[in-house]
Amino acid sequence: MSECWLYSAWHQSSGKATLLYVGISDSPSDRMCQHEKDKWWWHLVNELKWERFSSRQQAKTLETNVIRGHRPIFNKQESEVTAGERLLSCLRLIEHSFLHCPICHTACRYSAVNWEAKGLCCVDVEQEQEAYCFEVWMSCNRNHAPVEWCQFIPIHVLSECKTQMPENVLSELWHQADDNGEVGDDIPHLRPMTLAEMWPLVEESVTRRLVAIGVES
Repeated sequence: MSECWLYSAWHQSSGKATLLYVGISDSPSDRMCQHEKDKWWWHLVNELKWERFSSRQQAKTLETNVIRGHRPIFNKQESEVTAGERLLSCLRLIEHSFLHCPICHTACRYSAVNWEAKGLCCVDVEQEQEAYCFEVWMSCNRNHAPVEWCQFIPIHVLSECKTQMPENVLSELWHQADDNGEVGDDIPHLRPMTLAEMWPLVEESVTRRLVAIGVES
């Protein structure tokens, strides 16, 4: 009876660990080389965990339990993770890649902004044109009064940032999510501009008036 290894691939970022994939193999080193070649997301893996079993059946039983219980992002066989969930999970991997809070600009980094990815939606940008977006609700109260806002993030950010999701994979997942009824058409209520957002516009307007009357600031 030959031994078998159960391995799990993780992404660690900002103190948060996300399970990307779990599998079993009789030859761990060969399997890792194979994944590096054929898994587009393998570059996101920055931690691997291993557990040895005396039989393949033992490893397979635990693999199934982990897939069903912990819902790794990229497992397909035996997984109940939907296409929409997979897209949202990929977005959460990069939430700290954005530079700053758009409310108070450089005062709060996005690492201080609370994210809640609500779902997927189509946003009308021009007549007969739609943008495929994530609907993300954000809140921040670090350097200003508490405020919450909805931000639409185009799904193509997953292809252009560190996730490097291939366009064909992104398109396939989006259409699967749409077929599953995971894409919403309702646009959430948008809040009015806050004072923090209005101030730079007010300041610029005042500067223009001072220049117009010959007063230097």
